[in-house]
Amino acid sequence: MWEPLRLLFSNVSASARRGESHATKLSPGADVGAQAAQVTVVGLVADHNDRRLLANLSFDNGWIMHFVDSSAEAQAASARLRVPVILYDRDLPSADWRDIVSLLASSSRPTCVILISRVADDHLWEEVIRRGGYEVLSKPLRPEEVVRMIKLAWSFWNSMMKMPAYAGKRSASNSL
Repeated sequence: MWEPLRLLFSNVSASARRGESHATKLSPGADVGAQAAQVTVVGLVADHNDRRLLANLSFDNGWIMHFVDSSAEAQAASARLRVPVILYDRDLPSADWRDIVSLLASSSRPTCVILISRVADDHLWEEVIRRGGYEVLSKPLRPEEVVRMIKLAWSFWNSMMKMPAYAGKRSASNSL
């Protein structure tokens, strides 16, 4: 009995390190934010190595990580799911990051948008905050910084959801 369990868990760990566990493509009807105790993160990240790192971190930290392939998918996820954190890669060629951060941050469901960028200076940070984003993560991604940033964003999101101004949005999020 113990040998099959050991094999199961060792296979799960190996697949997580390859970026296969807890890092799934977001399915259209999924309600992935139902578990209040777990951090749900949606990532629109172009670089395969960054995706692998995020998948490993999600496994190690018990997060639910979903990757999307387009700005439209990220917007749809933000509009219909209870997602505290969205990671958005500035280097994506398909859309202007300024417009996307503004759209994601002003979604009907509040979320903390973290912009991932090769350039991370005060000017960019101010621009992200002005557009409603939460923070900037610089590339190359450092595991300890990613973990710290997602934990802080989740804590901020939880505090925000307790505020009276978000009471209606909170109950709408819980009704899914």
